[in-house]
Amino acid sequence: MKPFTFQQGKDLWEAGRTPSLLHAYVTVDLGRNPELSELIRGVREATRDDPLTHVANEWFHITLYQLSSIAAHDVPEAERQALVAELARQMRSIAPFSITAGSPLAYPTGILFDLGPDGPLNTLRTAATRAFEVVYGADATAYETGVLHLTESYATAEVTLDHFHQIHRRVRRVRPSHAPLHIECITLVDVVANDTEKTITWQTLAEIPLGGVR
Repeated sequence: MKPFTFQQGKDLWEAGRTPSLLHAYVTVDLGRNPELSELIRGVREATRDDPLTHVANEWFHITLYQLSSIAAHDVPEAERQALVAELARQMRSIAPFSITAGSPLAYPTGILFDLGPDGPLNTLRTAATRAFEVVYGADATAYETGVLHLTESYATAEVTLDHFHQIHRRVRRVRPSHAPLHIECITLVDVVANDTEKTITWQTLAEIPLGGVR
């Protein structure tokens, strides 16, 4: 395990150069997903003495898109409004849905929850990506979201291979290992990454409901 580094596209996200970036997230309300909240509590307890920064309850999210080519403060208000309108248009045809979070997985840079099934999540990501491309073009990001996931914690220090295996075993024993997560909107956010403290925080710019109603 080694310290996590935040990315701006394929490069390091340096706060001094780019203070914040626009993202499309699925933000996670643990109050409305109590089983997931309990699963997170179990993972935190199992790893309380490990070099990890656990995501605080209000900052859980699934990243669908990062506008990596333009700093958030350089995006005019008219463009933001155009983006919100296009995101809303793209989301109208997608109904709210539920997925499963888990099992929790120990990764070389932290702990995350696998998510499934992939189909509805990938449809959501494709629609969000299409909205950004309509407004900014196909080259607006170099950021790769990969297999969609929910990050539970970010590594803050290197550990030995044996220590990593211990973390893996402890996380593997957390039960129940899965929890439902209901998704009914996406959120356009202005995101700040703090690489020193290994945190992601944001200002909400717009919540866009799935299916056009909420």
